[in-house]
Amino acid sequence: MSANVRPTNQRKAFPPDLPEGLKPRLRLFLSVDLVGSTAFKQSRQEWLPALLNFYRDFDQIIHGQYRSFRQRSNAYVAAPEFWKSNGDELLYTCDLVTRAQAVEAIHVWLSALSAYRCDLATLSEDLDVKSTAWIALFPAPNAEVFFRRGDLQFRSDVAEDAIMLQAEMRDQWYSGKGRQDLIRDFVGPSIDTGFRLSSWASPRRLILSADLAFLLTSSYVTADEPLPLHFSGGQKLRGVVDEQPYPMIWLPVGAGQRVDVRDEGIGRRLADPDLLRSFCEAIIEQNYKVFTPLFLDEELDDESDFGWAPPYIINRIIADWHAEKRQKLVA
Repeated sequence: MSANVRPTNQRKAFPPDLPEGLKPRLRLFLSVDLVGSTAFKQSRQEWLPALLNFYRDFDQIIHGQYRSFRQRSNAYVAAPEFWKSNGDELLYTCDLVTRAQAVEAIHVWLSALSAYRCDLATLSEDLDVKSTAWIALFPAPNAEVFFRRGDLQFRSDVAEDAIMLQAEMRDQWYSGKGRQDLIRDFVGPSIDTGFRLSSWASPRRLILSADLAFLLTSSYVTADEPLPLHFSGGQKLRGVVDEQPYPMIWLPVGAGQRVDVRDEGIGRRLADPDLLRSFCEAIIEQNYKVFTPLFLDEELDDESDFGWAPPYIINRIIADWHAEKRQKLVA
């Protein structure tokens, strides 16, 4: 985002002993949800195979589309990683390091949605999929949280302090040792916003968060295949940005077999990238404590909006690390 005075090379402000799990990471989150599944399950006794096929087939397709992308492109983007299921919804995430990776990851996701929808159309006319995408910055303003599997033991002084227990599990996770004993989850304002946005998604509209749209529109100059972003005004999103109007930004996707519901917005002209970017930027700046500050680890020129992190994020991370060290000394 723009700023009148921008800190120089803030990345060097981090202590050299900062744990890996406290280093800033920008993550893309992707949701795919079965449409019509409730009625499908209510109308027949043999509904479980269809759900299990969804879990298996979509996962195979997304990884297959990712492999195809890597084979035909020199560009690198992290593979989508399964996060969790939420009933009939599958959630994936991947780290973003450059602006271009956000565009590439969305193209991979769109290809997977299209391929899965083609397969689904041959199996059932009663089911379709809808999708949502958003970004979140960690470890602030969002956070990773960890849970123990089974009866994993920690020292009593650590186990009695919730913050220290989380720090211990975080360090274990990022060391790569004993990950099988832990479960990782993600929480925070950006995660809540993503789940709220999913209520706007439809088989024809892949909904995007405003900060992700800002990131994607800023990548048009380098993207070989710009994404056809649409804008349908603003609506209140319960609990988000003080319930001020939130921009409905979306990508058109196929409607599969479910063509019974008309979507008047599909025929609208594409949003002007510069105007949409400016609109999103204004909303982000007005609510900068809630939206994801964009922190991407790419070497960019002085005019870039992305090669820095806001000072309040850096200060919060360092303060958390110092608090952890003080707690360890006391223990």
